[in-house]
Amino acid sequence: MKRSARTRRLAGRRGTHPPASSRSKLEEQVTELVAQQAAISEVLRAIANSPNDLQPIFDAILDSATRLCRGDLGSLRLFEKDGFRLVAIRGNLDLLKRWKIPELADYSSYVSSVAASRRPSHVPDLAELETYHRGEPHIRGMVDLIGVRTMLVVPMFKDDELIGTINLGRTGVRPYTDNQIALFTDFAAQASIVLESTRRERQYREVQNELAHANRVAILDSSPRRLPTNLSSH
Repeated sequence: MKRSARTRRLAGRRGTHPPASSRSKLEEQVTELVAQQAAISEVLRAIANSPNDLQPIFDAILDSATRLCRGDLGSLRLFEKDGFRLVAIRGNLDLLKRWKIPELADYSSYVSSVAASRRPSHVPDLAELETYHRGEPHIRGMVDLIGVRTMLVVPMFKDDELIGTINLGRTGVRPYTDNQIALFTDFAAQASIVLESTRRERQYREVQNELAHANRVAILDSSPRRLPTNLSSH
């Protein structure tokens, strides 16, 4: 018995595979997810291996963020009374040889203005910023000396308190995708959690040390005092 044309078309559809483009996109998504899981594992290992040392943790976060978000230069700055101090930097070593990144970004810097806005900033071309044309040293150095044109800066907060920024630059004008911006924001959240956990751990140790000291003092004060044995009797 011959099947109708409609039946043959339906049967053909049931037997077909997804288009090559769809399979390729799914494979890319799976690859990205695997890479992200591996990056999370790297950060967790750094935390486990260095519970009292933030530097290896910051380095692991920046390594993963720079690699997965395809940046050329990643940095992390902590907020202090004088400005934003550089505590970690990763990426293309050739760029770092051309220009020494300033250790401190003061309150007049681009990083500080982004932090004050309290929102992530994605600049497709730094050379179009007013601060660049005004001659702001940090932006001038990034653009003119090492060729970084696209920049992503994400402020880090804990309980609405500014604690620093995490930054990612690209040479040339190569804007980040929405997925890359979201992923980099997740890395900023990781760094915030690590900082807060370390702060709480230090506070806990300080309280424990103070309690131990208070107990020692209390024991000494409560111990009976003996008269000197060499006193002459009357």
